[in-house]
Amino acid sequence: MALLALAAVASVMLLVRFLTGTDSPYYTALVERGDVVPLISEQGTIHGSGEVALAATLDGTVTAEGVPAGGRVEEGQVLATIDAEPLRSTLAADRSLVAAAEADLAAARAARDEAAAKLGRFEDVWRRSGHRVPAINELESARSAVARATREVAAAQARISAERSRLKADSEKLAAAVVRAPFTGFVVDRNISTGQRVRAGMRLFTLAASDETLEIEVPLAKAGNAQIAAGTVARVRLDAMPDTVQQATLARILLDRADAPGSRRAAFALENPPETVRPGMAATVEIALPARKGVMLVPDGALTFDPENSADRSRARIYLVSPDGEPRRVYVSTGAGDGKRTEVFANDLKPGDEVIIGWRNPPSR
Repeated sequence: MALLALAAVASVMLLVRFLTGTDSPYYTALVERGDVVPLISEQGTIHGSGEVALAATLDGTVTAEGVPAGGRVEEGQVLATIDAEPLRSTLAADRSLVAAAEADLAAARAARDEAAAKLGRFEDVWRRSGHRVPAINELESARSAVARATREVAAAQARISAERSRLKADSEKLAAAVVRAPFTGFVVDRNISTGQRVRAGMRLFTLAASDETLEIEVPLAKAGNAQIAAGTVARVRLDAMPDTVQQATLARILLDRADAPGSRRAAFALENPPETVRPGMAATVEIALPARKGVMLVPDGALTFDPENSADRSRARIYLVSPDGEPRRVYVSTGAGDGKRTEVFANDLKPGDEVIIGWRNPPSR
């Protein structure tokens, strides 16, 4: 009976191994030599023509915003509202100062008119009396009073002009607390959210006036700088419509930015985009580079597999299955990839080697 039991167990083990093909705890694939079309994949945002950035003109807290990136807006439509309670207090003070300046001007004009009337009476009496009365010093004093009152009127007019200008400027600032679309178009980018504190000069929105010409800008990896040229065709997948592929052509390569020396950005123009594609939409650009022929290739999973859970992954590595079934680490240099396979370089590597791409039976921790 014992022999029969052992035979049964052995039969089951053989059957399992026959069905699974291996008792290894790893999923594996073969290193192969072949051709690969390198693919660069980068994230970007759809842009339209006639883009304008809207900046905050005052400090405050955003109390409302309801226009998402990619949304269409009409001229005058409210994009956001900024709480400007301190400015309202300033505006009330401005109005009080204007009222006080107007009262000062009215008083100065009344004093001038009174001084002018007194001088007129003195001069009339002076003529009729044959220049005997009033006394010369009284006449000169009256003339000085008129000149002084006239200067005070001019000063009051200058003050009221300044106060009215301040009131107008603060009123315009308060009006700017309600951010409106300056034209009909699309929201390319929104940089604020409700409750956020903003400062004067901070960019709030980017609007595009038209969607007739749509482009997408993406960072360009250094590896692709020398291999990409005007006319290069790319595929664009919108985050909102991942199953729909748009064709785009490289329009230009943008030079280094001041804040990122050595960087490049590629601008792709979409070819005949449907009406559903709008500025502000997020998308992924897939750029195919010239094919690499006869190179050593491994599945991408081989480059991420790590049985040691190493904290340091600064050097690329793969793991081959050694004759005793244990993983053997091989450091590699990586080249181009197509999203599924990657070109690798290593002295201790040849086509047909069995490379580990994942756990079949992960060890318990």
